[in-house]
Amino acid sequence: MRGVHLTLTDSLRDYATQHLVDPIAKYIDDEATEVDIALVDINGPKGGVDQECRVTVRMPGFAATHITETAETMFQAIDATRDRLENTIKRTVEKRREQSSQGLPQDVRF
Repeated sequence: MRGVHLTLTDSLRDYATQHLVDPIAKYIDDEATEVDIALVDINGPKGGVDQECRVTVRMPGFAATHITETAETMFQAIDATRDRLENTIKRTVEKRREQSSQGLPQDVRF
């Protein structure tokens, strides 16, 4: 996790961990998974809707997933990113499970 054009405070780091990393952890079961989080203040002190949360998730065997959300506050950007990321990862993992069980007899499927 890194801050770009802003100071990454402990409260911001804790919020991102609790509201972004922890919710997606239940879908990720491989220790080799890499999650890169960049919290960006696009306009700096000028203000405006310029708080951006960029997340890239790399899971072995899957294409990298990249989500970017911009909002008025960093907390809103983190929450919006979490919602999209959670849906994307859930859909990707479920699709893989469906594909891997297609060749199995009906009574053996997961």
